[in-house]
Amino acid sequence: MAPRLTGRSSAARGRVRRAAIVTVLIAGVLLATTPAIADKADEPRVVQIVPGRAGEMVVCRLRNRGLPGPRLLQSMRSGLVSAVDFSFTLHDEQTHVIHEHGLSLRLAFDVWEEIFSVGDGQYTRRFADLSALQGFLADLPGLPVAPMAALDDGRRFRVRVGMQLQAIAPSERGRVEQLIAGDSTPARLGDDEQEVSVSLGRLIRFFYKGTADRPQRSNEVVSPWFLREELVDATD
Repeated sequence: MAPRLTGRSSAARGRVRRAAIVTVLIAGVLLATTPAIADKADEPRVVQIVPGRAGEMVVCRLRNRGLPGPRLLQSMRSGLVSAVDFSFTLHDEQTHVIHEHGLSLRLAFDVWEEIFSVGDGQYTRRFADLSALQGFLADLPGLPVAPMAALDDGRRFRVRVGMQLQAIAPSERGRVEQLIAGDSTPARLGDDEQEVSVSLGRLIRFFYKGTADRPQRSNEVVSPWFLREELVDATD
């Protein structure tokens, strides 16, 4: 007859399962927060901005190189959610800011179904493999910049775009920290087990909080100068 599992052995199995999950997440955080050593020329970057119009909006097409990059890819494959943050600034020849806003793309990898996804808070697109994801991120059309009403006839404008890479998306950091560090006062553990658990939790919190807020900064690019009447229909 197989031995019955006692409450203690069942709890021990639960701790083992949690330890396995924590080990994977710690590895992911270590990879995500360790600066990558790479040639600057190989870093993900915006390489071209093509302004246009779509209805009553100024939009732009972004052509990018190297996304998502090794750091974000390592993080995603570890089960973490990453982000690519874009900032858009429309300004005139006197460098007056006419309009500015940001866009964050959340990048994830389903470790069970092995499917990549990109979401912007409203829509999510899924990709069967890394090549499809890279192709999508390399050419992003129709990104909103500003209302057409912000442009005056006869004045020149241009769009400035900045990009930041977040190995761990800001919206995910609280959840990840909680999963990794756990409760600082675990119940029903022996004195030695509790001491190790609390020490590990404190160490992870210290390391994670000291590194997770350091986004990988990338380049900032400006579009050619354009007039309102020169913008072509980007929906064609």
